[in-house]
Amino acid sequence: MVKNFLITILFITCVFGNVLAQSVEDYISWGLKNSPLLYDYNNQKLAGKIDSLLLLATYKPQVNQLTQAIHYPSGSGWGYDEAITNGGTYSSLVSVTQPLFSKKRIGGQLQAIDLLNQALKLNSKITILDLKKSITAQYLNAYADFNQSQFNQSVFELLNKEQKTVKALVDKGVYLITDYMNLQISIRSQSIAISQSSIQLKNDLAILNFLCGISEKQEIKLIKPDLQVLNNYGPENSPVFAQFRIDSLKNRNSRQLIDLNYRPKFNIFADGGFNGIAPQNIPHNFGASVGVNFTVPIYDGKQRKLQYEKIDLAENTRIYYKQFYSSQYKIQFDQLNNQLNMTEHLLVEIRNQLTEQEHLIELYRTELEKGLVRFLDFITVFNNYTATKATYLVTEMNRLQIINQLNYLK
Repeated sequence: MVKNFLITILFITCVFGNVLAQSVEDYISWGLKNSPLLYDYNNQKLAGKIDSLLLLATYKPQVNQLTQAIHYPSGSGWGYDEAITNGGTYSSLVSVTQPLFSKKRIGGQLQAIDLLNQALKLNSKITILDLKKSITAQYLNAYADFNQSQFNQSVFELLNKEQKTVKALVDKGVYLITDYMNLQISIRSQSIAISQSSIQLKNDLAILNFLCGISEKQEIKLIKPDLQVLNNYGPENSPVFAQFRIDSLKNRNSRQLIDLNYRPKFNIFADGGFNGIAPQNIPHNFGASVGVNFTVPIYDGKQRKLQYEKIDLAENTRIYYKQFYSSQYKIQFDQLNNQLNMTEHLLVEIRNQLTEQEHLIELYRTELEKGLVRFLDFITVFNNYTATKATYLVTEMNRLQIINQLNYLK
C-alpha cells in the first residue's frame, strides 16, 4: 500500500475535477501573441519598407507648380528702384527636377534602411527569446508549487489513513495517547503546508498569466516541461553577436554615405508657364526653360575627417564590446554547464536515498502495525523521507531552470 502511494507521489497522478491541463508551450504561444513589443516591432518593420519606397520616390522626377504675383508700391521719394523691380512680377510655372547619376547614393541610403530593418528583426528575435525564457522560468516556478501541493496532499491523505491503525493500537495500550496526538499534530501541519503551497501556486500562476497577457480563471493542471539542452556552445549563434555584425555594417555604411556626400551632384530641371512684369502682357509671356545644376563641395572645415573619427570611435567601441561579451558568454556557458552536471549528479544521489527511505518506511509500517517499533521513530523516518522528497523536487526544478538559462543564453 505504501509502495503504491510512494509511486503515486513520484509520478504525481492526482487528478482534479474540471481541470484544464496547460503546457509551457501554451503559455509561450499566448505570451508571443499578446506581446505589444512584438506588435510594435512588426509595425516598425512595415514602416521600414515604406521608408525604402519614400527614398526611391525622392529620386524620381519632382514636379511642382508655383504661382506668384508681386507688386512693389512706390511713391514720391520712397519705394524700390523700378529698374530693379520693374514695378511687379507675375508668374505661374510648372517645374520638373530630376537628380542624375544617383545610383550609388540611392544604394547607400537603401542599405542604411535595410540595416535598420535587420536590427529591428534582431530586436524582435531577442524579445522572443527573452519572453520564452521569462515565461518558461515562471512556468517552472508555478510547476514547482503545483508539484509541492500535490505531494503535500498525498502525504496528508496517507497520514489520515494511519489514524485508524494508531488509534486502535492506542486503545490496546500498545502506543501512548501522546503518539496519537503527535500524529494529529503532523496531520494539521500537513494541512497548513497544503494551504501555503496552494496560495503560492495561485500567486505564481497570476504572475505567469500577467507575463502572457491573459486572464485565466479556470483551475488548471500544469504539465511538466520536457526541457532538453538545445544550445551547444557557439557565440556566433547568439543574437547579441549578430548585433555586433550589423553594427559593423552600419559603421561601414556610414563611411560610405559620408564619401557620397562629397561627390558632385547633378540635377536637370525644366519649367514652363508664364513670367512677366505687366499683367496685360501675360498672354505674350508664356515660355519654357531647361537647365543643369552641378554642385561639388570644395571645403567644409574638415567635417569629413571629423566624421571619420567619430565612426572610428564607434567601431573601436563595438570591437571592445564584442570581445567582452564573447568572454562573458563563455564564462556563463561553462558555469551553467558545470551547475547542470553537479545538479544531475546530486539528483542521482537523492534518488538513491529516496529508494532506501521508501524501503525503510515499508519495514517501519509493517512493524508499526504489530507494535514492534516506537511510533515516534516512524514519524521521524517519515518526516526525513518527506524532507528528502522536497529536496528532490526543488533540485529537479533547479535542473530545469539551468537548462532554460542555457537554451536562451545570449
